[in-house]
Amino acid sequence: MPLEVYAKGRQTVDRVMAQAIRDGDAPTVVAKAIVAAATDATPRVRYTAGPLAGRARVLRRVAPAAVFDKQIRKMNRLAG
Repeated sequence: MPLEVYAKGRQTVDRVMAQAIRDGDAPTVVAKAIVAAATDATPRVRYTAGPLAGRARVLRRVAPAAVFDKQIRKMNRLAG
């Protein structure tokens, strides 16, 4: 049984996830990344699918960890 103290956080995550699903990239974007990963002659460790994932990858590479974490928390409407 879920604890009431986390109810507001769960509601926030539910809204963020519903919006992400509604506004997200088309399944074909992910499918193309999967096909590229499966068929690449020299596969990479990671493949990004869609523009948001690409921006997150760049941000993670150039921003300090605290800045990156803060941005992810802000984007997902989490405390902190």
